[in-house]
Amino acid sequence: MEMILILYIYPIVVIMASIVFYYITRKWYVGPVLTFIILTIMTLTPAFTTAFFNCVIVYTVLSIGVTFISKLFSRKK
Repeated sequence: MEMILILYIYPIVVIMASIVFYYITRKWYVGPVLTFIILTIMTLTPAFTTAFFNCVIVYTVLSIGVTFISKLFSRKK
């Protein structure tokens, strides 16, 4: 069950949250920073191991990429 969460559910949630935070704040760094903070806090709980921190880095990079793609699509012509 954890593998399904890590491979499918968490990336989808990170992508959606990054898009939402960008369109709400119009700042590219809000989504990645919140993603990093929330997932790092999740790493400290007993439900996750310290190996999950590698996933935190990957999800943060994913969030940065999605935010910049959202920024490209939201530019006014």
